This record gives sequence, C-alpha cells and structure tokens, in this order.
Amino acid sequence: MTPTATPGGHSWRINAMLLAIMVAWALNITAVKALTSVLDEIWVATLRMVVASAVLTVCLLARDRRLPRFDRRQLAALGFAGFLMVYANQLLFSRGMHLSTATSAALIMALSPSISVAAAAVLFRERIPALRVLGIFLGFAGVALVIFNRRDASEVAAGLGEVVLLMGLITFVFGGALVQRLAKRLDSLVIGWAIYVGGTAMLVVHALATQDVRALPPELLDGRTLLLVLYSGVLGTAVSNVAWYQAIATVGMAKAALFFYWLPIFGIAFAAAFLGEALSVWHIVALAAVIIGTRLGTR
Repeated sequence: MTPTATPGGHSWRINAMLLAIMVAWALNITAVKALTSVLDEIWVATLRMVVASAVLTVCLLARDRRLPRFDRRQLAALGFAGFLMVYANQLLFSRGMHLSTATSAALIMALSPSISVAAAAVLFRERIPALRVLGIFLGFAGVALVIFNRRDASEVAAGLGEVVLLMGLITFVFGGALVQRLAKRLDSLVIGWAIYVGGTAMLVVHALATQDVRALPPELLDGRTLLLVLYSGVLGTAVSNVAWYQAIATVGMAKAALFFYWLPIFGIAFAAAFLGEALSVWHIVALAAVIIGTRLGTR
C-alpha cells in the first residue's frame, strides 16, 4: 500500500491518532502486567487474542462484506507469520510481563524500530550505516542499564523477564519482515486479520491441550479483570493496530515510527501511576538512551 500525502489541515489528525496509538499501547503494557498477576499466562495471551481477532473480523466484514480467500503460498506465509507474530510473541510477551516490570517492557517495546532495521539487514542484506548501528547499540545499552541495576540483580532470575520480552519482540519483528512481500497483493487489514486469527487458533489449541477448560479461572468473574481483558483485546490490540495500519498507509513507516519515542514515556508514567512501580535514576538514563538510540537507529 503506497503512502498518500495528507493535506496540511489534516496532518494534526494523523499526529493525534499516532499519539493516541502510543497511549493505547502503553496502557496495554500496564493492563497485561496487571493481568499476569491474577491469571495464568496462557489465559492472558489466549483471551486477549480471541477478543482482538473477533474485533478484527467485525472490522473486515464491515468493510468487505466477506472474508478473504488466499492461495496456498499466501496461506503458508500468513500461517508462519501468525505463529511468530501472535502465538510465539504472545506466549513470550505474557511470560516476560509476569517475570519483569511494565517499566522495563515499555523500554524494550520502544526498540521495535531499531530491531526492524536490524531484521531488514539480516533478512534482506540491507546495509546499515554506522550511525544506525550506534543507535541500535545505544538503545540496547539503555535496556541493559535497567536490567543490571535492578534491586534483585543479584538473583539468578534477574533480567530473565527482559530477555523473554526481547525474544517476543524479535519474533514479532521478524514475522513482520517475512510478510512484507504479501503487502504487494493484500492490504494491511487483510494481512493483520489473517495473522491474528491464525495465531489465535494456535493459542486456543495450546490452551485446550494444557488447561482444564471446564474450570475457567475464577478471577475472570471479577469485573476489573474482565475490563482489562476487553481493553487489551479491543483498544490495546485490535483497534490500535487497525489505526496503525491506516497511519502507515497515510504518512509512511518512517514518519509513523518517530512516534515510538512516546511509548516508553507513556509506559513508564502509567507503570508508576497505576501499578506503583518505583522509578530510579537508571530508568531516566535508560529512557534517554532508548529515545536517542531509536532516533539514530531509524535515520
């Protein structure tokens, strides 16, 4: 899908939408962290993705009045992308959120543009300028500062959650890189729908095989937990992703990626405000390193 120019009078709307997406994603990090404290990780991943897939299906049917059809090669590519971007990503994300903090997760999620640049270099042999290499290194160094200066850094498991989160982000980025060619024949909403529905089906099979579905978690009956699941599935995943697709189609990936600087800012603020996570000077240093690193890594 080719980016289209936007009239000057409408640019503020796109900017506002991109900022709202970062707020939604930052709140989603906080919501998932709260959910992992009351639900098993497989339920956190599966229930959220079931809700997200249902919303994306409604959006697709409302627009096209039918579900898309794919050839075998498209199904294979979309299925593998669904495995990486939803199934593996969500299992790792939920596990990482359980072991880590929302503050660390926000910093790691902000590395997405830099990791995308690195993935393009690995998969498509694109040359990375020295300045971008410096930016990628600086971003990772910022996250490392938080890991090694945690109060529990002397424990064996210290940093494990951050490593798991990073692995989840890498699976998502590489999955996205693998389906770039599909965008020439399929629009982003169709691709997103297929990936989420396929990945969610894998999560459901996983849940059925490992959990006793006859005894759903009693915590689901709690109104707060239900609201968190609905928020994460509807606004934190489905609606925000559809908006992100639209923003990329309108202004291009390069400009849209600039708003990732806001993700760790909002994420750290929400983690402190809603979860009571303590902040230290190392978080501020890491935040600066990630923001500067992301800027250099995407120039």
